[in-house]
Amino acid sequence: MTFYYESRPTLSIPNHKELAPGLLRGLIRKSGLTVDEVLKTRKSK
Repeated sequence: MTFYYESRPTLSIPNHKELAPGLLRGLIRKSGLTVDEVLKTRKSK
């Protein structure tokens, strides 16, 4: 899954059933987004 934002780095999340603990939050943090922002984007699709 890939999220594109004009004002932030692209967020690319592996498409696996399970991710290592903390991996998803770490990727979100590195992109400069919050978990809530990603969840809102995910719900709108």
